[in-house]
Amino acid sequence: MKIFQKTVLLFIITCLTVSVSYAKSNVALTDIQIIKKIKKIDKKINNSPDCAKFYIERGYLKFILKDYGSAIEDYTKAEELEPNNSDIFYSRGRIWLERKNYESAIEDFDKSIELNKKNSKSYISRGIAKDRQEDYDGALSDYNLAIKYNKHSRDAYINRGILKDKLSDYNGAIEDYKKTIKLCKYSPDAYFNMGLSNYKLGNYEQAVDNFTTAIEQNPNYSMAYYKRGQTYLKLDNQQFAKSDFEQACKLNPANKNFKQALEEIDSQLKDMLKKTDFYY
Repeated sequence: MKIFQKTVLLFIITCLTVSVSYAKSNVALTDIQIIKKIKKIDKKINNSPDCAKFYIERGYLKFILKDYGSAIEDYTKAEELEPNNSDIFYSRGRIWLERKNYESAIEDFDKSIELNKKNSKSYISRGIAKDRQEDYDGALSDYNLAIKYNKHSRDAYINRGILKDKLSDYNGAIEDYKKTIKLCKYSPDAYFNMGLSNYKLGNYEQAVDNFTTAIEQNPNYSMAYYKRGQTYLKLDNQQFAKSDFEQACKLNPANKNFKQALEEIDSQLKDMLKKTDFYY
């Protein structure tokens, strides 16, 4: 049986372009190791069934395994034992967010914020949920509040930048991405998103630089190769574009957009070659 390795996730949310993802810690656990930890906690709960801490720990591990239903049950039990614990509502809200139940997610984040007004991470998460419901004003307000209570929140800046880009405030988005990078130099996602905003502004050379930095920081960033390839086409550099589309396909051969882009540039280059007159 093949053992798949999972990376334990911190309780921080970031967003890459259109999807939510969770910041990773440096601790790696296999599924089997996680299950063993859960079994140990099961014994602790049998001995101390009224200890909320154990339900929180087990709910978190089940969340990593994507056993969302059981994780929600554990956090709900923890809520019964510690109804004033802000982190319980935040953690359960994250699961609702992952399951795309945005109303339940917002309800839990509301409660988390009610119990801890300065909980920056809850504002970020609620902002993401509101964004998904197309409540852009509400999302922007939440990201602003997250920054108000934590001016060093990389996640607040990058998510606000993504929202500003969506609202066509490309310059505002770029400023937020720059703040993200200032807080963390290793930010391939911020460089990538900055490239998207520069592309939309017609700043193609700057966009190429942004995508290049994203690739340098994450050599497996297939979408950055693809977007850089599209930008090279705007600069009439078909050969560089082809090279990027080839690399994107190599990294993610199942992506139909990558494959189509490569086929189209190959066809264009062949047509150009046929139309070229050679004189000797």
